[in-house]
Amino acid sequence: MIKKILIANRGEIVNRIIHTCNKLNIETVVVYSDADKNADYINKAAESYNIGPSAPVKSYLNIDALVDVIKKSGADAVHPGYGFLSEAASFANAVAAAGAKWIGPDPSILENIESKCYCRIIANKLGVPVTPGTINPISSVKEIYDTAQKVGLPILLKLDKGGGGKGIEKITYFESEKVTQAIFESMQRIGNMAFASGDIYIEKAVLSPRHIEVQFIADDYGNVVCLGERECSIQRRYQKIIEESPSAVVTEEDRKKLYSYTQKIIKEMKYSGAGTIEYLRGADGNYYFMEINARLQVEHPVSEYVVNMDLVENQIRVANGEKLPFKQKDVKLKGHSIECRIYAEDPKTFKPSPGTITTLSFPDTSDGTVRIEHAIHEGYKISPFYDPMLCKLVVWEKDRNTCIANMIKALKDFKLEGVSTTINTDIAIMRNKNFVSGNFTTAFLENEKVNIGLENYVITISRQFGSLGRPIAKKMAELLGVEYYDRDIVEEAAKKMNLPVSTIDSGEEIDKNEYKKMKFPLGTSSEKIQEEIFEAQKKIICDLADKSSCIFVGRCSDYILRNHSNHFSIFIYAPYEIRKENCINILHIKPDEADKLIKEVDEARQLYSLSYAKSYSDNVLYKDILINSSLFGGVDETAKVLVNMIRKKFNLA
Repeated sequence: MIKKILIANRGEIVNRIIHTCNKLNIETVVVYSDADKNADYINKAAESYNIGPSAPVKSYLNIDALVDVIKKSGADAVHPGYGFLSEAASFANAVAAAGAKWIGPDPSILENIESKCYCRIIANKLGVPVTPGTINPISSVKEIYDTAQKVGLPILLKLDKGGGGKGIEKITYFESEKVTQAIFESMQRIGNMAFASGDIYIEKAVLSPRHIEVQFIADDYGNVVCLGERECSIQRRYQKIIEESPSAVVTEEDRKKLYSYTQKIIKEMKYSGAGTIEYLRGADGNYYFMEINARLQVEHPVSEYVVNMDLVENQIRVANGEKLPFKQKDVKLKGHSIECRIYAEDPKTFKPSPGTITTLSFPDTSDGTVRIEHAIHEGYKISPFYDPMLCKLVVWEKDRNTCIANMIKALKDFKLEGVSTTINTDIAIMRNKNFVSGNFTTAFLENEKVNIGLENYVITISRQFGSLGRPIAKKMAELLGVEYYDRDIVEEAAKKMNLPVSTIDSGEEIDKNEYKKMKFPLGTSSEKIQEEIFEAQKKIICDLADKSSCIFVGRCSDYILRNHSNHFSIFIYAPYEIRKENCINILHIKPDEADKLIKEVDEARQLYSLSYAKSYSDNVLYKDILINSSLFGGVDETAKVLVNMIRKKFNLA
């Protein structure tokens, strides 16, 4: 039996492997770079060794330093975790040469699997569907054009030995042969630098794909057992952020087919150990082999939950030469599990957010349905040298809907301050109607970017006086749960400029005692000062639109935000008699005053628009919706009609 394992990795996966080793009474050896000198697992392992500077190439990718630790510690096995050298045949060979066991497939298999084309050749030979394209690497730009002619655009150029979402270039159309040649040569350079191979192959881009992968484990005796599938379609930049098992779209018939494909390929390769085969599911329901991951995956906990199995333990036992103690018929999927990867990233842009964790409080894990895999603590400094993933939050429940609900609760209970994280984005995804219904693809984040808060939307409302535009807008903001802005923007601008411009702060269209101010949208100061106020107001409006989704009433906001990517412009009007009736009955204005007010305010707004928006606000050609507020029965009813339109426009839940 293996007695001492060197864990050649960093972060949460180290704690995960230590957990299983402790259960099996196996000693552990950990390594750390200068950046990780305060890692919590250093004190949990029997031995720990510094392997160099923070830069991965000088530490976690330094094979000589790792082999030196094997020799110093006397470790008789190495678990590579995931990432770094976990699929490097060169490291696996060095481990074997140092007299230790490699916990993973044989180095010769790793060497073959490094080539995606090798795997495509095997799958194609066995009758497993592969994505249309080239089976072997291409050697010229001409082959790109020939393949595109054969399979149709769009196509993907992929590095044969790329991975982790890196080394993929999508071609939707051909700009010129010169540009295509530049893309081809750039990818070759990246491949040679990052993966020591510039080989490129081509895949037809599968339309509306879903990323489905099958977890398997195999032993040295020809046994291959599949442990359910995982849905990994929620991705950014081809990298997963949320995974679940089982998939909401995979039927039992699909599952048997995927198991058959997986077992054929793995047996043909004489593969031993844990691994994953990734498939793409097209909109037509067909599955295509994509690639093999010859290691433990980040998302392995969701599989462990639904099959009630310790994958790391089985990896170790297989590496120790043991036969799998179960057959395919013994594997039953129970319940549902979801994993959210929590990154130290801006929740909108996904840009890394290095810094120090100042506050940290985890959700309750005492009932066993919530699992947190991490290596962080208060005071933990997030290094810019490594992947920004902080931890994995995993939930299991009896069914998918309950699992989603409990994941939302766990995310809300997760308190982490000091750096930006993706927790709020994860919550928004969990609440998204298409995620909840299981109706999504790998384009989910792009399609739902407004709905889940990756981008803001802005509603601008211009209106005729007396059409009840303001109260309708306020009700809309309430229904949508967004901010509402009106003349308070002018007050803010005035404060910035130390000018005494008052506002109307009323739930009605206008306070009857201040109706004169409606005739002077920017006050009664000089024309020069009014222009300065408008510019200050313009900046405030743009800043507020960048800050969060919101509704603006008037202020030429439709003109100011006309180039906003998610702008929806509404004009609210009503017949004159209805407007007058609203002034009398709702705004409590005398009939003769109502006539005068309607005339003067309409003229003032028209002049305001002409002066600062070049009549843009009055031009119906620039409106998304023109609506007669008298047709729907009142403020609430009109607001609901407009909100339904907005929900449809931006695909809001």
